Amino acid sequence: MKYVFITNINYFDLTNIESILKTNQIDFYIKSPFSSSVLAGWANPAYSFNEKMLFVNELKVDKAKKILEKYINDHNQ
Repeated sequence: MKYVFITNINYFDLTNIESILKTNQIDFYIKSPFSSSVLAGWANPAYSFNEKMLFVNELKVDKAKKILEKYINDHNQ
């Protein structure tokens, strides 16, 4: 399976997003920029951000974007 980067997600929204994607049967994985920076020996770039990177199965990208857009719109009202 090939995965495509969709967006960065705030740590506090992560559990909601994971739940939404699982409910809609969208394969995904989360990557931590901080962990990647530490492994590379360069922690500062991602150190001050509490974000995670969301990657989604390339076959479900459009569906994921629509669902996440609805989630964002519903929470901005």
